[in-house]
Amino acid sequence: MTRRIFFAFLSLTALALLSAVMSPIAAGQDLPHHRQILQLPEPIPAVDAGAVSLPSTGKSISNEEHWIVSARHCQQRCHGCAHECCFKYVRSDWNGCATESSDAEFHRWLKPGVPVCIMVHGSFVTADTVAEDSKNTFRWLRRAAPHLPLQVVFLTWPSEGLLTLNPAIAGTSAVPGLDVAILGRRAEFNGIRLVKLIQSISPQSPICLIGHSHGARIVTSSLNLMGGGELCGVKLCDGPSHRMRTILAGAAIDHDWLCPGQRYEHALNATECLLNIRVRKDWALMIYPLRRPFSRRALGSAGFTEGDLRQFGSRASQVCNYDLSEMIGYGHIWPDFYEHQSIANELVDWVYFRD
Repeated sequence: MTRRIFFAFLSLTALALLSAVMSPIAAGQDLPHHRQILQLPEPIPAVDAGAVSLPSTGKSISNEEHWIVSARHCQQRCHGCAHECCFKYVRSDWNGCATESSDAEFHRWLKPGVPVCIMVHGSFVTADTVAEDSKNTFRWLRRAAPHLPLQVVFLTWPSEGLLTLNPAIAGTSAVPGLDVAILGRRAEFNGIRLVKLIQSISPQSPICLIGHSHGARIVTSSLNLMGGGELCGVKLCDGPSHRMRTILAGAAIDHDWLCPGQRYEHALNATECLLNIRVRKDWALMIYPLRRPFSRRALGSAGFTEGDLRQFGSRASQVCNYDLSEMIGYGHIWPDFYEHQSIANELVDWVYFRD
């Protein structure tokens, strides 16, 4: 409840700022409505890992566990050994009862060949709320297809932040803003941690990545690295070894960063397909362009534009927008999404690799 009150206060502040300083174009209202597509676009597979067989589990999902993998204790700056930090592991049951565990236990739990869904949260998620969000995300995904096998992993990173008076971010010296620039850079850097987690999973298991808000930046940063890009002086010798699908929600990245010549231009090399959940009135993303002069609109509110799709060329078939503006309204925080079971139900083909 405290978190909802905090974000409600931010929502009112953001809307007041928007009414004074933003035009309809800056808010993304000039964009055409893209088709609401949920079937998989024609994929361009990153690897040939074979077909995924999805037999019925025949077990009660209430007996299943999920895992929280933490990089919160790791150093948060670019340096040559950034990838060497060891994760901390927590296993959690259906009711959210969590116990500390080990790398060895985590990898004994993983079953090769069974799809893995890795969820990455956004900014302003404290360590205290990770257990609750991971439990609710796990239930949300498993209730959508309890008859199919899935392994759910929640990656957490140090995402706490403070309200500040930061003119460079707010866009004017007269209004308060959120010091999100530091968290954005931190999120991008943690893409290397997500790559490390992915590489520790058997290539026989297809992986669906879900990134929310700045978690979408972690996901796209990791895809860019796996697809041939560079991060913190690290460049991978080999390409992606897993079948991979990607879902972004409330994505706090520029809408064109996946286009050729842009920040994450290699990302689509590492994923079969990418679904962007768009919420046009997302309060946090409506003020996203104010963080710096001439900033692009956020992918989570603008969606992939017609111009972006033209730049993708033949790869435009790998991406699509899923517009949930009417359902989510002005919402942005992750509970605004997982409180709607119908959303997870629509994502079954993506998450469970049900071809």
